[in-house]
Amino acid sequence: MLPRPGRLPRPPRPTRPPGKPPKPPGKPPGKGHKVAVAVTVGVLLGFSVFGLQAITRLRSEPALPEVSLSGALAAMDQGKVARVHLDDGSRRATLILRNGTRVLTAYPVDAGQEITNRALANDVRLTASPERSGRSVWFTMLFNLLPVALLIAFFIFFMGPRMGFGVGRMGKSRRRPAEVPTTRFSDVVGVDEAVSELAEVVEFLHAPERFANAGARVPHGFLLVGPPGTGKTLLARAVAGEAGVPFFALSGSDFVETFVGVGASRVRQVFEAARKLGRAIIFIDEIDAVGKARTAGPTGGGAEERENTLNQLLVEMDGFTRSGIIVLAATNRADVLDPALTRPGRFDRRVVVPAPDRVGRTRILELYARSRRFAPDVDFVALGRRTPGLTGADLEFLVNEAALVAARRQSEVISAADLQDALATAVLGRERRSAVITDRDRRITAWHEAGHAVAALLLAHADDPVSVTIVPRGVAGGVTWMGGNDNSFLTRSEAEARLVVSMGGRAAEEVHLAGDFTQGAASDFASATQLAVAMVTEYGMSELGVAARAALTPGGVHSDEVNATVGAMLDRALGTARQVVTANLALMNVLVDQLLVEETVTRDELVAMAVRCGARPVDETARPTEAPRPASASYAAAAPAE
Repeated sequence: MLPRPGRLPRPPRPTRPPGKPPKPPGKPPGKGHKVAVAVTVGVLLGFSVFGLQAITRLRSEPALPEVSLSGALAAMDQGKVARVHLDDGSRRATLILRNGTRVLTAYPVDAGQEITNRALANDVRLTASPERSGRSVWFTMLFNLLPVALLIAFFIFFMGPRMGFGVGRMGKSRRRPAEVPTTRFSDVVGVDEAVSELAEVVEFLHAPERFANAGARVPHGFLLVGPPGTGKTLLARAVAGEAGVPFFALSGSDFVETFVGVGASRVRQVFEAARKLGRAIIFIDEIDAVGKARTAGPTGGGAEERENTLNQLLVEMDGFTRSGIIVLAATNRADVLDPALTRPGRFDRRVVVPAPDRVGRTRILELYARSRRFAPDVDFVALGRRTPGLTGADLEFLVNEAALVAARRQSEVISAADLQDALATAVLGRERRSAVITDRDRRITAWHEAGHAVAALLLAHADDPVSVTIVPRGVAGGVTWMGGNDNSFLTRSEAEARLVVSMGGRAAEEVHLAGDFTQGAASDFASATQLAVAMVTEYGMSELGVAARAALTPGGVHSDEVNATVGAMLDRALGTARQVVTANLALMNVLVDQLLVEETVTRDELVAMAVRCGARPVDETARPTEAPRPASASYAAAAPAE
């Protein structure tokens, strides 16, 4: 393995080529941001004004000694008071004595007239402030409603644009502006059938009259169906690029909102904008988010909004008979779409975009290799054979990960070893070299993985192992990497071989620990049980016959017999695995010792060990009326003759 790289030097700052204009500054804040800033500044100014008024009033009115109302009336009767000021707003009277002293007294609502009469009777100068009832009410209402108003303003001006609405934005579409993509069909490889089928869309847009003269109705809806990462979005952009028409790219979630009617409004806006352009392509990714089948039962607000949006989409697609608009949609869950959406007249065509085959994977790897430098030892054809089931996105990740591995070792050229490390990372997960593992755990892991590897090598119908390692990867303490293939069908013999390989780890643990075992085979049991249940309930590969059975449902009609059959299949697989391990203990010991030293053993090294130890293949499916079958391909070619 490569040593851990040290700290890389900081790359120099890129300079602007001469004559190239400087990068324009960022986009200025929008109108909504300006309004939000103005509202915030206004609120702060209001608080400042009220605060300054309160502070000024407090500073201008120092604290005065207070006397009782009866004492204030007695002082006026005794001639000690020179002046009285009544404030009906605060229900307080300020008395200025003849010696210049100021005192304060509070009085109830009806006592103001009594103070006035006493002051007039004793020749006391009297002034008064009118009652500020209107100002007090508005002031109180302002301070009570101000927090609520601030919360509403914050939600509208700051959270509204993120949620697709706000002042003037309610119901507006969040689509990106229409553009004419630069992608072409030459940029899409590995899905030739889908490309050839979608090439007709370009002809529909370029010469629709040719089809109309023949009495043909031009399809206006194409549904791209395939697993994630197969290039459905890239295909849609390539169609628009080849046709040279504007491309509206949206997602199904763009039409889903909490408020009823918003999604339908956005659908109308998108299609109206497309009609104004005459000819255009509307692409809706993940259409299952809005096109899910409707139900007859009661629905909540969110489901009602989704159904309204779906109804509007159905109505808009019905009006495409004589328009130049093509709708492309992508999903990996075509089974959940509403039948009204997939009927003829709306989405007329269903284009399947599968994972690429061996030739397609090789072409995809060569496509991604155009912009990178590879060593002469890189064989893309061989790499394409070793990557069954990987999609275009997986292969792009593989090539990029290999480039990262090359960069870590200070190289600008990607080698075959870099691609091998990247492939192991993509399939098995990253290595955890820093994990602290005891010698006991390392030995148990070595025996466990050796059991899987030996069973996969010696069983007649099992997939060949690519490598076996005891280096922790991902969440696993060790991994046996199976090669796989591009076969679409799984035979009963191959399924039973997979069960035996899954049980190889437990069988090896029992040999190493003298009948004891660990919990390390838990994930093996889960995958084996899932396969066994499918063999019984779906594939008809058991003694119960070919009738489809219900799954392992408690209390089901066939649950007991399905449980019993699945348990018998797993027990039989474990018994076969024990026979393979005990019959090849010499190979097991050699492989374990090699794993403890080197930590990783390749298939070629494993085959050489099996030849030296004289290991013999095992037919896991041989029955009394059947003849033994040959060993797996890699070992059968190298094993000595009888």
